[in-house]
Amino acid sequence: MKISRMRTIDYYLGGLICLLLDLLERLRRLFPRTRLRPEPRTVVVTKYLGMGSILLATPALKSLKSRYPSCRIILLTFSANVAFARRLELFDDVLSIRTSSLLQFVPDTLRNLWAIRGMKIDYLFDLEFFARFSTIVAYLSGAACRVGYYMPQIWRGHLLDIPVHFNPYRHVCDIFAAQMEAIGITVDDPALAAPRVDSAALERVRETLGQAGIGGAGAMIAVNVNASELSLERRWPKENFVALMDALARHSGVRMVLIGSADERDYVDAVYNELSPSARSHSLNLAGRQTLDEMIALLLLSDACISNDSGPLHIAAALGIRTVSFFGPESPLLYGPRGAGHTVFYAGVYCSPCLNVYNAKQAMCSGNNVCMQAITREQVIKALLQPAAAP
Repeated sequence: MKISRMRTIDYYLGGLICLLLDLLERLRRLFPRTRLRPEPRTVVVTKYLGMGSILLATPALKSLKSRYPSCRIILLTFSANVAFARRLELFDDVLSIRTSSLLQFVPDTLRNLWAIRGMKIDYLFDLEFFARFSTIVAYLSGAACRVGYYMPQIWRGHLLDIPVHFNPYRHVCDIFAAQMEAIGITVDDPALAAPRVDSAALERVRETLGQAGIGGAGAMIAVNVNASELSLERRWPKENFVALMDALARHSGVRMVLIGSADERDYVDAVYNELSPSARSHSLNLAGRQTLDEMIALLLLSDACISNDSGPLHIAAALGIRTVSFFGPESPLLYGPRGAGHTVFYAGVYCSPCLNVYNAKQAMCSGNNVCMQAITREQVIKALLQPAAAP
């Protein structure tokens, strides 16, 4: 199912179900519930959308694991995130829901709810911001305590045991940390959990780069021109990426590797085909030609990553790689990489940022992303090449 269809179903059908469950909850509160154990044994975390968002939740999840090392932490997510989530090595199990069609989505949801209810879980942390689907799953999970975000303007019924204030002016890592702090866990370590790098994938990538003449001496930059379908408006115009790659090849001689998923291959191919002969000789297009393990390995081998606001940007940051990123529809104050070694371009036009919890993170411009177009190629090229030109 497309994200737009899922949002529509969540708004209308999800709202009706939340209304019915809210009435049920008012009756249920007349009777006592299962008490929390002093030491939780099983915790479920739900985060359905965004590989990068799961990664940004890891400082909070690491603190949970540190406080209760014997507690089982189970993630429930959409199937597209399963392989990556397992490489974070924070979860004792990862449960998944397929989203290709309702015929997969509904049975998978019911099957996972049945399994979760049988676990007698202590806490369910709903890390989705305001999806009614996630609220419904949390309520039906049978958790002794349900923790999630609350905002009166986005009604989902009184279905949480611990409603956490959603502060849209704080970094998303702090927003996730607020759920841990609500149960007395302080998040002291802001570092993201780095995904496990597969040694066999690392060797395959080295071999691929060597065959293309990119491995060995000289700087290598991973270039991600993509953004997921959550908001394609996050993409910096491809002609700007072309101009940037041409300039980098001409003035710095760096080697560049284009990355992307199989779904993004056509778009990345179009960028590669527009490169000048000189830039093409300095570049390798691996979009749609790598496994997830190989993409992670490639980022680890890179000296820097140039990326739109999307998952690979956060993976590179977690691996300790320098990044250059472009923001517009989303605010870097919420999603920008933290710490030293990161360069962020953000034009700050009047309508930016426009993605927020009030509009289900849908851009108002319908593709005419003036906020990204306002980040000029000249500005970026000058900023990135100036250090190299300094004596």
